[in-house]
Amino acid sequence: MDFFGRHQWGRTSGQMRNAMHGYPPLPCRASPPQGGRKAFTEAGSPHSPPLRGRCHEVTEGGDRQSPHPRHRQTRGYLAVSVRGIFTGLALLLGAVGAVAQEDGPPDPSTATAEEKLQVVQNAIDGAIRPGYAAFSEAADESLIAMEALCAAPGESNLDNARQSFAELVDTWSRIEFVRFGPIMEDNRIDRILFFPDRRGIGLRQVQGILGNDDKSAATAESLADKSVAVQGLGALGFVLFGSDAETLATGEAAFRCQYGQAIAGNLATIAAAVEAGWANNDEGVVARLTQPKSDDPAYRSADDSLKEIVGIFINGFEAVRDLRLTPPLGETAERARPKLFLFHRADLSLASLEANFAGMKDLFVASNVASLLPEQQAYLKDSILFEFANAATTFEKLAPPLSEVVTTPEKRQNLTYLLIVTDSLQSQFANQLSPTLGLSAGFSALDGD
Repeated sequence: MDFFGRHQWGRTSGQMRNAMHGYPPLPCRASPPQGGRKAFTEAGSPHSPPLRGRCHEVTEGGDRQSPHPRHRQTRGYLAVSVRGIFTGLALLLGAVGAVAQEDGPPDPSTATAEEKLQVVQNAIDGAIRPGYAAFSEAADESLIAMEALCAAPGESNLDNARQSFAELVDTWSRIEFVRFGPIMEDNRIDRILFFPDRRGIGLRQVQGILGNDDKSAATAESLADKSVAVQGLGALGFVLFGSDAETLATGEAAFRCQYGQAIAGNLATIAAAVEAGWANNDEGVVARLTQPKSDDPAYRSADDSLKEIVGIFINGFEAVRDLRLTPPLGETAERARPKLFLFHRADLSLASLEANFAGMKDLFVASNVASLLPEQQAYLKDSILFEFANAATTFEKLAPPLSEVVTTPEKRQNLTYLLIVTDSLQSQFANQLSPTLGLSAGFSALDGD
């Protein structure tokens, strides 16, 4: 799917906010009217050009809502009551952007290749390398904790192993949307996290290993040759928090602990290899990104390298929206599916989501990609940071377990608002920042899933 063409005019999160605050619906249209803001005023609309969300199609029998297919699962969210200060400021920022663009398309960025490559280097040094280093360190700590638990089963060591797992999830969630470079070699990304497990195949395989005391999964070396679904965070989460996990503290689950230790060792090995791959300046992904060459199959120019960095945000927020939030939310509390939340057994779904946003904000700030924007579009930096702040404020209002939040009507409001913020951020990177930087359309990382 085209990153930049996915949302039609009149159909994204901004107008969801309009609807929640009583703004009248706008007619459906395939493209913006000629003349920008002035055209809307002359047409009788008291409001600025529509922020994209839903439109209304007028028929002989009345009007009916016509949601964009990509937003068909967001029906019902429009009734959410959200504090006016957030939405009011968001609309204000949108209006500023509309004014800036009323005279025609945005000015393209005039950034030089050297400036673009500096942003790429900033991203590597300021976010990607530190992120993988933190993940590798957390993986080592998780292995130490599992070794201690297996050597001396008990409540204290089980608690330590679970806390180490929580830290491992946090560090991974901050960097997981970097989907290029060493992480893509040897199926590493799927070996770390096999998700979504739509048919429960991974869960059945993990349960089979535990039920049969499968010795071929008892060491990190032998485990590395098995299915990706039984090697990573999902499998370790089930060992520590799934059915009968409490037996780890009693000494009655020797094989279960041995399997968990093998998973932790496997993750530590993978994390170390990925960290080492990013540490090499002379060859590998860092050299290719920062010194693009015409004969490189992926990075022929500074734009190719920059596109890879910007794609982290586009793919990341798309994944959060379409894989992490929408499926478990459902359209109503009655139709929610809380078991579809990632890390729901460990009660780390909320922590993982918060780390996703924190990691992408760190990358946005560290890379200084907004410095490449022309003056006319400089407002995008503040607009994006404002939405990151909205997300942070929303996380402060949420408390685990999300399984309770999502199934309680009065508690869903903040979570559904987070979905709106996620969609807004994805749109800002895909439909505004990327085209302004002159980056060509790409394809969704979710295509083919």
